[in-house]
Amino acid sequence: TAPPRYELRVWREVGTQFAPLRDELIAYAQEALDDARVRIRKGFEDSLSPFSDPADDPAANYPAMLNRITLQGYLGETLAGLAVEHFGAFGKRDWHVPAYLFRFHDTEFQHLDLINERLLMGEAHDPDAVAERRPGRTGDDALAFRIDATGTITHVLSLEAKCLSRSNTATMEDAHAKLSAGYRRPSGVRELITLLSDYESKEAQEWVERLLKFYSEGFRTAKHRDGLAYAVGNSPKVPTTRVSWLPTDRPHAHYKSKRRFDAMEFQFQDLDSLVDTLYRGG
Repeated sequence: TAPPRYELRVWREVGTQFAPLRDELIAYAQEALDDARVRIRKGFEDSLSPFSDPADDPAANYPAMLNRITLQGYLGETLAGLAVEHFGAFGKRDWHVPAYLFRFHDTEFQHLDLINERLLMGEAHDPDAVAERRPGRTGDDALAFRIDATGTITHVLSLEAKCLSRSNTATMEDAHAKLSAGYRRPSGVRELITLLSDYESKEAQEWVERLLKFYSEGFRTAKHRDGLAYAVGNSPKVPTTRVSWLPTDRPHAHYKSKRRFDAMEFQFQDLDSLVDTLYRGG
């Protein structure tokens, strides 16, 4: 029997059942941002004074002082990678997310400089004002890979992530259309090579080597999959007849590709509170 082309998995927060996972998710979300903090601090380090005073740390307000829409985007991308690494995809649990791509959100890094200046001058800053919204990154939200016994990349999973206070049909359609237009050699591969090249660890250098091989030739033979992580702050009103906002038996009509598709939906009771907890210490 041929494997199904489409799979949908739904995680729904129910009562207090999510509480035991909250601390683990906080740690995972913060670790995912560590590379972005490294980039923000690069060139500012003083070996004699490693940012002992938060006022001297250019990353002290990252990402807490950014707009909630940006933070929701970070959460969506983090959930995409976490779910694939911890729960698998397409019946396989050996997927790897070598790094997240938050460091390439240049518009927000420029925004952060402005925010830090405001705070330094004692000016007011409302992170969630409409004027503080900035465009999201372009390109892949996250990438996951499977490798064989020789370390060669055999599968690549392009992940699109959306995180909304309430489900939105237009956003859902846009996500499916973007994945449908994906390439055999995702743009995020080049970004991952750039990112991981900054690290001297054995694991990072191994990933650089295999990603370079994938970029030059391996993309021609590796199997390409698509995935959507759709996080929302509301659930369908009649869960007995509708368990998800995403389609249950096939991709959305805006997805035209024939690649296998993994849909992941996360329904939260209080998304705003979760974002505050993860990124603002709330």
